[in-house]
Amino acid sequence: MDCGSVSLCGIMTLETGKGPGKYQHPTPSVHGIWPETGAYGSSKCIAPSVSSAQPSELISCYDDLGFEQHEWGKHGVCAGVKDAKDFFTQVCALATAPLKVMAATVSGGGDVTRAASDLKAAGYAIFDTDPKNAQVELSACADASGTWHLAAVADFEATCGAGPAPGPAPAPAPGPAPTPAPAKQCMPEKHGPPCKTDGDCAHAAGCLRCAHSGFCSMEPRLAAVTAGVVEA
Repeated sequence: MDCGSVSLCGIMTLETGKGPGKYQHPTPSVHGIWPETGAYGSSKCIAPSVSSAQPSELISCYDDLGFEQHEWGKHGVCAGVKDAKDFFTQVCALATAPLKVMAATVSGGGDVTRAASDLKAAGYAIFDTDPKNAQVELSACADASGTWHLAAVADFEATCGAGPAPGPAPAPAPGPAPTPAPAKQCMPEKHGPPCKTDGDCAHAAGCLRCAHSGFCSMEPRLAAVTAGVVEA
């Protein structure tokens, strides 16, 4: 899914109840809202603005807390909402109207293809269907407040604007400590500041001369005892 200029987009997946195993139940139900991140689309993953804690209570359209927690950990934490309660409250509210359309289809003996057709006729944008599990996927996007809306992909920008702003980027790692400045004084048994002439050492504390080593020294210049003696 291509979100275009919208930060957050995804699908709301609805189960007809006509699928196998856990996808088989008497009436249609909502599976969840899934931001299309990574390999699924260009949606950003925007963390909850208040809390990422797991849900601890059932919201109206779910009947299994463990499944709610699964949906939150896999999808909700990327949905740009405030917290788990905000996420599932939005999921249930958005699913109410299209589930009524699907319920009428299913009660009349319709399958997932018929459900998608009836939803489209009712004005909902069908992103895809999942025939294996008898699910219908409706396209959706989130606006700057973190509120999700059902909308066609082509209408994302008009419906949701730029979407929620990503959180602040982490602070850059501190750089290496600066290299200590060369010594500006002379100390016993240590090189002083580098020098070329005695004048270079005139303003360095404790320094008396520029030694042949190329560093200022606090040792006084010794008079040569014999010809050819070299100072330190």
